[in-house]
Amino acid sequence: MENFSKLSEEMVVRILSRLPPKSLIRFRCVRKLWYNVINSPNFVAKNLTTSKHNKFSSSTCILAKHTVLKDSNIKDRNEILEVLRDNSIETKKILLSLCNLCNDNDGDDPNLNYVVDDFTVPLPLGLLPFSLEIAGHCDGIICLNNSFLDDIVLCNPATKESKLLPKSCLLLPPRHPNDYDEIESDVNAVGFGYDSKAQEYKVVRIVSFITGVHKPLPSKAEVYTIGTNSWREIKDQTESHVFWAASFKLFLKGFYFWWASICPPEQEIILSFDMNEELFHDIYIPESVRHDIVRCNRGLAVWKESIALLAYGGDSGAQSFDIWVIDDFGVFKSSWIKYLTIGPLEGISIPLIFWKSNEFLMAATDGRLVSYNLSTQMFKYLPIHGVEDPPYIQAVVYVNSIVSVHASNKLEGINNSS
Repeated sequence: MENFSKLSEEMVVRILSRLPPKSLIRFRCVRKLWYNVINSPNFVAKNLTTSKHNKFSSSTCILAKHTVLKDSNIKDRNEILEVLRDNSIETKKILLSLCNLCNDNDGDDPNLNYVVDDFTVPLPLGLLPFSLEIAGHCDGIICLNNSFLDDIVLCNPATKESKLLPKSCLLLPPRHPNDYDEIESDVNAVGFGYDSKAQEYKVVRIVSFITGVHKPLPSKAEVYTIGTNSWREIKDQTESHVFWAASFKLFLKGFYFWWASICPPEQEIILSFDMNEELFHDIYIPESVRHDIVRCNRGLAVWKESIALLAYGGDSGAQSFDIWVIDDFGVFKSSWIKYLTIGPLEGISIPLIFWKSNEFLMAATDGRLVSYNLSTQMFKYLPIHGVEDPPYIQAVVYVNSIVSVHASNKLEGINNSS
């Protein structure tokens, strides 16, 4: 330790920048120099870049949102549903489980090599599993949205840090004379990502208004930035209606995506939001997908650094997945290409993510997370199990970082592409 303390500041930065968040949090207490170095925006950015582009790492970190019961003896499905729906904190907890998976495990073992670290979703956000969703993830920060409480929390599971966002800045519009009830607002969609132009992390929220008998009022949109810790209304609005869909929302290359529809005529689309320019765009899905009555469910994933649309469905408990890929989605006029069909696969409920180009992570009908290898067509199971219905389980490919949800300083030099 004495020799280590004599190292130049430049060498200390190079060594520390390669360490995981857990170690860095401990090392901040070693000496004042290290504390200042680790908390500096330049170091945080350097550590993040190293974490995202580490060529020597043989593992991938997956973060999964799932619910576990504190009483493992409860097995009856009806009893489990009762526990999930009550407001007691004594019976259950919602976990964000960080699971480091070995990329080299291609053998016959049905289980993947792993290390798991759990982060309990803070209260009151973690009370109701069916109303809580991951509304985006970027650079180690997870955005959690509770639609029932109308609360949004940013958290970094690697550092165990969390922050409740302030309430909306949008004012309710004037009441119409024909409205017999008060006008109410309803959050239609929430998304989270990074603005590389302003070097700011942002949350976007679309708010619609529920009125009485007269013509529906147009929705509004607002943006929150970590740097200002406040919301502001943006000029660009969208007439699209965002649907809830299992494992559909994601952020990629400066854009956030939702499943939505426009009318008239009513047509299924992907709604995107440009974090840099703060503009909405409609992306039309393939005609054959819109009219497919068998694969009528939708998912969205990142595959080989491109957007992949997953159309899936089936019967007799077996799901088939059509994978459509679009390149250069920033133009919004590119054509979709049907790349391949997976399945039918027995016992699978929903798609989650591609954690490698040939590894497809899904939620089984029994709530277990299972990885399917496209090349070997073999299943391997993760040590994560959710007691809620599989569509409410979510997973993301996670980047370990020490980026703070409270930071007001910009992380200069980040070229964020995921």
